[in-house]
Amino acid sequence: MSTPSAVQPVINRPDVTTVLVAEVITRGPERQRALAEAIVAHWQAIQWPSRLISLNCFVSTDGESVLTYAQWSSDEALSASLRDEGSVSRPPTPGWGIPGVQSPEPQRYRLYRVVRGGAITGPAPVARCFPAAIFKMENHEAARGWVDGLLASEEATEGEERDYPGAIAANFHISVDGTSVFLLSEWASEEEAVSHIAEVIEPILEQVGSGDTGAGARYQHHTSLVGPLASS
Repeated sequence: MSTPSAVQPVINRPDVTTVLVAEVITRGPERQRALAEAIVAHWQAIQWPSRLISLNCFVSTDGESVLTYAQWSSDEALSASLRDEGSVSRPPTPGWGIPGVQSPEPQRYRLYRVVRGGAITGPAPVARCFPAAIFKMENHEAARGWVDGLLASEEATEGEERDYPGAIAANFHISVDGTSVFLLSEWASEEEAVSHIAEVIEPILEQVGSGDTGAGARYQHHTSLVGPLASS
C-alpha cells in the first residue's frame, strides 16, 4: 500500500538503485494542476509494487511543466513495471487524458555524484526549490567526464567549500544508457537558486560546454507517495 506523505525524497538513499524520471510539458498552470492531480490520483489507485520506494511529483514554478521522480530498489522490478500497461510507471491514457499534453517516455537514471552546500550547518533546511536540467550526452564516459569537469571547474573558480547561501545539494544522475545527465538540485529558496545559477553556474557552463541542453526549470515539491520500503 502507498502512503501519501509531505516528506520529500531522500535523493541519496543507499538502497535506491535506479530512478525513473519524466518531465511533461503542460504549457499553462491550469493544465499543470490538472496533470499533477491526475498523476497522483493514478498512483494512489494502483497497488504498490514490490521494490518501489517512493513516487514524487514536482510542479514548475512557471506553471509550464510537471516532473515525476520514482525511486526503485530493483532494476528488474522497474522493468516489469514499465512493461505493465496499467502500472504506476505508465500513464493510463495518452497525455493523461488532458488535451494538449503529451507524455514522453520516462528515462531511467542512476545517481552518480552528490555535492552538498558548505553554508548549511546542522540539520539541512527543507528544500523549497528544485532546479532541474537535462543535458544530452554521447555515452557513459562522456557523461561522467562532463560532470567531473563541471565540478572541477567550479572548485577552481569558486573554491571547494561551496558555501553558497541556500544551497543544500546538487544531485547528478546519469541515464542508464549514458545518453543524458539529469541534475536535480535542492535549495532553501527560489531566489537564492536563481542568483546562484546566474552568477556561478551559467558562466561555468559557458566554459565547459553544456552539450545539447534539454529540459530546464525550477520546481516545487507537490506530492510524495511512499511504500513500506521507504520507512525500513
